[in-house]
Amino acid sequence: MIARRAAADWRLTAAGALLVAALLMPPLPWPRSNYDFLAVFDISQSMGVTDYRQQGRPVARLDYARRALAAALTELPCGSRLGLAAFTGYRSLMLLAPVEVCEHYGDLLATLAQIDERMRWAEASEITKGLYWALRAARDIGGEPELLFFTDGHESPPLDGPPPALFGDLRKGQIHGLVIGTGGNLPRPIPKRDSAGRDRGFWLPDEVAQGRGPDRRNEHLSARREPHLQALAFRTGLDYLRLEDFHGLSAAMQAAPRVRRREVPTDLSWVPLALALALLCAAPLGALIGNRGVRGSHRPHP
Repeated sequence: MIARRAAADWRLTAAGALLVAALLMPPLPWPRSNYDFLAVFDISQSMGVTDYRQQGRPVARLDYARRALAAALTELPCGSRLGLAAFTGYRSLMLLAPVEVCEHYGDLLATLAQIDERMRWAEASEITKGLYWALRAARDIGGEPELLFFTDGHESPPLDGPPPALFGDLRKGQIHGLVIGTGGNLPRPIPKRDSAGRDRGFWLPDEVAQGRGPDRRNEHLSARREPHLQALAFRTGLDYLRLEDFHGLSAAMQAAPRVRRREVPTDLSWVPLALALALLCAAPLGALIGNRGVRGSHRPHP
């Protein structure tokens, strides 16, 4: 009986110590799989074309791309990092440097919601140059995050010659990632909006720069320029993805080649907590609380 009581006391003491350890244990570095991304959104006017549908309603290309990334964000493991930038003209503007997705989830969603055509600082959309500048931005951030470049590939003014050469200090394949083609195959009118985002109809043929030749007089219409984007992806060493649904983007972002393995602060307090529960469950209840009261509860006979 004494040995049984001593064992029960030992279990209670050890379980109490483990519970205290679980409460006081700080996050510890632990190797985990995670991801690093810099997402750059084309915010030129062609990205306002509504050729996506969601829940039966038309959705603009930029809105759909933002929603797709927001959905993919929920599936990234803690420890992953995401930065956000906007592109128009030929330069990218960094909006949020890469931050940890779980700790800064609200900030990331709030910044995503603010990326729209009202941020546009130029009417041109030089996709080729913009992609190179985005690659340089990803390189200069440090850590070489994977690039996510969302665009429909609509060059404005149109290219009438060979694409410009890569920057001399940027090597093919130095930065990895995805060129993500947005939009549909059917050319559609490009909405015209002022600086406050108010609709002003659609762009007309004589209001935009047209390409040379009789077959290039439709630059006021926009469709996904897939061959152009595929060629750009090949030249820069990126992969190409056609944005068709949320799942496709999430799967491409979490593909095996993009996984990184590094130590991340991890909550391991569940380990001593589980051990404490195992100790408490290992002994019968009567052994833990003692059975003197149980057997001595009968009044002795006189």
